[in-house]
Parts: sequence; structure tokens; C-alpha cells
Amino acid sequence: MSCLTNFDVSTVSLSVLALWAVSGLVLIWVARSHRFAGKPAFILTFAAMLWWLFTVAADFASVGLDCKVAWSLAAWPGIALLPIAWAFFLFDYTLNPDRHSKRRRPYTYIGVPLVVSLVALTNGQTHMLYTEATYLVEDAAHPYVVFDHGPLFYAVAAGLYVFVLSSLGVLLYAFHRATVAIRPFLGVLLVITAAPLSANFAYIVWGFTVFGFDPTPFMFTAALLAFSWLLTNNTMMDTEAQGRSLIFYATSDPVLITDSEFRFTGANPAATEIFGPLLPKPGGSLRSLLALAPILNTLDRDQSTARGAPVPLADRIFEPRILPIESPIRTRRNLLGWTISLVDITEREHSAQALREALVRAEAANHAKSQFIAMISHELRTPMTSVKGGLDLALNGFPGEPSEPIRKLLNIAQRNSMRMLKLIDDVLDLQKLDLNTLRLHPVALDMDELLANLLEEHAGQADQAKVRLTIVSDKIGQQVHVDPNRVRQVVGNVISNAIKFSPEGAHVDLSVQLKPEALRLSVRDSGIGIPAKSEDRVFGRFHQIESDLTPTHGGSGLGMHIAKVLIERMGGAISYESVLGQGTVFHIDLPLAA
Repeated sequence: MSCLTNFDVSTVSLSVLALWAVSGLVLIWVARSHRFAGKPAFILTFAAMLWWLFTVAADFASVGLDCKVAWSLAAWPGIALLPIAWAFFLFDYTLNPDRHSKRRRPYTYIGVPLVVSLVALTNGQTHMLYTEATYLVEDAAHPYVVFDHGPLFYAVAAGLYVFVLSSLGVLLYAFHRATVAIRPFLGVLLVITAAPLSANFAYIVWGFTVFGFDPTPFMFTAALLAFSWLLTNNTMMDTEAQGRSLIFYATSDPVLITDSEFRFTGANPAATEIFGPLLPKPGGSLRSLLALAPILNTLDRDQSTARGAPVPLADRIFEPRILPIESPIRTRRNLLGWTISLVDITEREHSAQALREALVRAEAANHAKSQFIAMISHELRTPMTSVKGGLDLALNGFPGEPSEPIRKLLNIAQRNSMRMLKLIDDVLDLQKLDLNTLRLHPVALDMDELLANLLEEHAGQADQAKVRLTIVSDKIGQQVHVDPNRVRQVVGNVISNAIKFSPEGAHVDLSVQLKPEALRLSVRDSGIGIPAKSEDRVFGRFHQIESDLTPTHGGSGLGMHIAKVLIERMGGAISYESVLGQGTVFHIDLPLAA
């Protein structure tokens, strides 16, 4: 334990410790600020180097042969890990292998340093790493140890040299395969790798030292610091930087770069091809490009603008997208310039124009169709009214009773004429709603009077269907604010459906309930019921609810759709509750009169 406390601090040991501290800060900075291939292996290399450098500083400051040898032995985990991690880093950095080739690396990272650490720990018993002939030189300015290397030292060194030489081989292969632009960078990386190797080879073979110490850790420190500096000043192998460069140069969309005063600073090949000789020289104003002048004028007024109006260029249509280039130094005006990307939207604009033209044609055709149907419906209504009137007279207006066969035919014709008139009325209402020509005239209407009139109007239909139609509520004495004719149409449609879908002998009940903001009229039947989740069919166009319980009933399938639209336009609502096979209750909420 005395080796951990017994130090003779000198200028040299403090200098080495200061170098260690600076290297540690550089490691933190690289780990937090840079992204590059092989970063985990590089950080591991740096950490191993820091451990080796720390033991060197402790060796400089320690007193006595035993402590200096102990610190030298403690350095071996870092000595073993450093060339391994560096070799893997260069492999990742230059060749960019897939993740499968990295699966077994942890075993190498842990296994080799562990074996070497066991050799170092047992050196006191085996003396196979440093022999007993190792001695201390004390008469020098800085006492140092002259190590007598044992056989395991050379065996371990040979094993580690395999990794160092493989890293040189990887660099030479990458240098051969690289483009001309990146070869100078790889050449510097070769020098950075070869320098510590040369220093270590000189130490082992010729005993070359610095102040009696192995120069390898200092050379590795210098190499890693140099590479960290290269990371800052060179982006050739920076994934993000290369990606940005690829986007700028390879994209088919023109991209221009200006300074804060809209002076031209650069353009990608696509922009050069589009603008050609019209592009100003670097430093010239982009306002000379008339197509971009409106965008630049907009930026003068509002610097938050991200897009401009579409720009026609060379038979194409482009959408400008503008991004500010902010200064890394925060000042009152931290704007360095702008990037203006022209995104080709030609096909999109052509498709949009085609859709707009198709929509106009469809709307015109729909309007013409609606007008035609409305006209035909009006034309049909007049003769159908005459037909119905004639049938009524034939049945009831002439003296003498028609024969039974004739009466049956007249009754069939009368029923079908009424159905035809109902269909025509529904179609007319639907077209008025579609054309927005239907006008409502809401007034205050007495609810009790409305119920009595509805009961009277549908009594004949109920008697014919042998269904009992009753009002089960007491008098309300409340007025609603509705269009009288339209609310009779809506409620009458619901009552008519309730009668149609109820079996003989059933009840159809009308009830009224006063709610906070509306008066609820409910029509309850004991008919076939409505399947769950059928709202779209109940209130949709040309839909009817069909069931195996009863045959399909006649009708246009428009009545409930029209009823829903009318009630909602009057400020009310219509809904229903139903149990299949048991019956349905429709709720019609009518707005109260003021």
C-alpha cells in the first residue's frame, strides 16, 4: 500500500499528469460531440491509453525499485487493450463492416487483457515478464528502472504486434481502395499508427528510451490527440457530413445558398443546370434571378417564411423551401444566410389541376342532373295530381256504386298514385336540399294541437293496418319553434313507418317529454326492430331495413334521410332505440319556442 502514498512529485511527473488530464478532457469532448464509424472502439483505445499514461505518471513520481516495477506491471491491462481496440477501430472506420463481424469482439477485449494481467500479477513469483536482473538507476536526474525482459514479455509483445500489424494492413488496403480525395487523410492516419509502433520497436530491439522510460505511451497519446484534431477538421469519414454533402450534390432538386444579404455563395449541380449562365458569380446578388425575386422580397419582410409561391422554370414547376443558416455565435442578428431548395412539384400540380377541372365538371354535371330531376318531378306531379283526383271522383264522386271488380282496380290505382305522389314529393325535397333551395319558415307551434292533428291524419292508415294509434302523454301546453309543414312531414313519416312495420293488433304510441332545451316527441312501435349499428342505413339515401320477420315494405328509402336533414336544419335532432324483434322507439327533439 505504500506505493499508493509514497510519491516524490517532480516537474516531469506533474507534466505527465497534466497531459493525462488534457487527454481525458479530449476523450470526453470526442465522446459527446462527434459521430463516426468505430467510435466505441476508439473510445476504448483512448481509455486504455489514459490508464497506461496514468501508470507512467505514477511511475515517475514513485520512489524505489519495487514501486516503480509495481506501477509498470499495473500498466499491462491498458498496454494489452490499446493495440486491440485500435486495430478494431481502424477496421470499423475504414471498412465499415456489418454488425455480425463484431459479435465476438467483447471476448477479445476482455480475454487478452485478462490473461496479460494474470501474467503481470504473478511476475513476482515467476519473473517471466521482468526478470530478477531488473535494476534501478538512481544517479540520473530522474531515477528510472532498467527492465530485463523475460520470455513472456516477448511472447505478449509478439501477440500484440499481430493486432498492430493488422491495423497497418487494414490502412494500406483502405488506402489502395480509397478515392484520390481521401488518400492524404488515410496517409496521415498511417503515420499516426506507425509512429507508436516504431517507437515501441526501437524500445524493444535497441533499448531506446526517453528519460529512461518506454516512449510508446507518449507516442500513442500524441497519435490519439492528433486523430482527435483530425476529426474536428476533416469530414471525409464523418457519416453526417458525408450524408449532408450527398444530399446537396446528388439531389435532383435545385439548391442555392446565399448570405444574409442574398448574395450568391453556392449552388448544387441541379441548380446550375436549371439556371445556367443566369446564375450570378459568387458574391453577386440573387435578385438578378427574376424568378426568385418575389421570394427574396418576402424574406425581406418576414424572415420566418419557410415556403414561397410556386415558381415556373424550364417547363417545370418548383415549390421554394427556405431555411435560415444560423450563426454559431449568438448575436443580435445571428443569421449567416439562407438555403433555398426548389422542390419539383410539376406532376403534383398537373394532377391537382386535373382534379380541379374534374371537380368543376362533376359539380356542373351534378347540378344539371339535379335541375333535370327537379324539372321532371314537377312535370310528373301535375298529371299525377289529376290522376289521383280522377280516381277519387271515380270511387266516391259519382252517383251509383261501381261494380266490385272495378272498385278493386280503382283502389289499387289510387294506392299506387298516392305512392307515386309520395315518391315525387321525396325526390323534389331531396333535390331542394341538394341545391340548397329549400326554405324553412319556423313559427311557434302548439305541441298538443300538433299531436291531435297527426293522430287524426294517420288514423285511417292505422285502421287499415289494424294497428292501434294512441297518445299516451297528458297535455303539455308547450310550444315548439318549427316549420309546421315540415315537422308534420317528419313526424308523419316516422308514424307511417311505425304503422307499416307493426303487426296486426299492435300499438303505436306517441308520447311527449319536456327536456331542458327541447321537447322530445317519441314514437314507439312493436315491429320488427332495427339491427345494431344500422344508423347509416336508417338515415341514408335509398336504404331500407330488411328483415326475415316481415316482407320488404315499399318506399323510396328517402323519407328518413329527408326527415333527419329537415329536423337538424330546424335546430333539432332525431335518434332511435331498438331491440331486434321487439320494436323501436324514435325520438324527435324539437327546439322550444322562445
